[in-house]
Formats: sequence, C-alpha cells, structure tokens
Amino acid sequence: MRITYTGRQVELVPAQLRKLENQCAKLGKMLDGKKSESEARIVLSHERHLHKAEVTVAYHDHPMVGYSEDGDLFTAIHGAIAKLEKQAI
Repeated sequence: MRITYTGRQVELVPAQLRKLENQCAKLGKMLDGKKSESEARIVLSHERHLHKAEVTVAYHDHPMVGYSEDGDLFTAIHGAIAKLEKQAI
C-alpha cells in the first residue's frame, strides 16, 4: 500500500511515521492481499486541543474514507483506520 501523508500544523518524527505505516499495512493486507496496488492518503490536522485524522483509500476506483477526532493524535489515526476496516469487511 502506498501512503501519502499530509500534515497541517502537524509534524511527525520518523518513529511516528513507521508506526503509521504499520497501522496502514494491516489495512492494505485486508484490501489487497499480497499486492500493493491501493493508495492511502492521510491528512492530519490540529485545531486547539483536537487532533483530526482523515484516511482515504482508493479501492477498485471507489473511495473509502475514515475520519476521526480525538485529543491524542494516534488515537485519532487508529479510530480513522478502524472505521476503514469496518467498511472493508
């Protein structure tokens, strides 16, 4: 799975990017199996005390979108990816 990351007022260190890629790898295996044809776009933003994560995956020319908000950045990311996993099943 190819991942495109966009951070709006959010910067991630390499260790956080690896964690993000590992979470998306599970979703990629659910969608593609062993192929890596799907693409994920991740948009992270921060407003006041709220982190927002939007994950968009193009799967067979149909967009699947997971959106989540939380006070913690990685909880928001995990929530968005969990919503995509529910859509995939």
